[in-house]
Amino acid sequence: MTSRSNPAPDAPAPTDTLPRVAARVVLRRLRGSDLHAFQAYRGDPEVGRYQGWSPMPDANAASFLAEMSAAPLLRQGEWVQLGIAALETDVLLGDIGLFLSPDGAHAEIGFTLARAAQGQGIAREAVREAIDMVFARTAVTEVRAITDARNLASVGLLQRLGFTLQARCETTFRGEPCVELVYRLGRTA
Repeated sequence: MTSRSNPAPDAPAPTDTLPRVAARVVLRRLRGSDLHAFQAYRGDPEVGRYQGWSPMPDANAASFLAEMSAAPLLRQGEWVQLGIAALETDVLLGDIGLFLSPDGAHAEIGFTLARAAQGQGIAREAVREAIDMVFARTAVTEVRAITDARNLASVGLLQRLGFTLQARCETTFRGEPCVELVYRLGRTA
């Protein structure tokens, strides 16, 4: 038996506009069957080098996937993580985090892609699709992204998508000094 608070493991959340299909990828809900792929790329030290998350034990990852499979989409003040899957095979290639500010004025986006899927334009397709969804479904005026200045792949992706540098912040990440770059992309008419 399932309920709103305990949905079926791979059941879509109500009133979703997912999946969203791009040329080679699908932006969709994460689900329990993604565990192996999720753990593979989230456990890769090179993939996680500039990420704010840490690898999780399988039980925690399974719980996280179950939570995200039914998490409200684009709720103010909350993060939701979505899957990036290959269009042809539905294999999970990465994930995108979306956050709406408590006042609904802006959104923040973050993204992670398995190393084998990097450098092929997959992240660009998926992030573009996520941004389009945010602007279509909310009244936010801008989407923000924050990245470590050393993460040249993310910096390049954000610039190719039309984000502009808004701020540079000196901070500490995992015990070492770093510079975070804050990018923004405004809503177009």
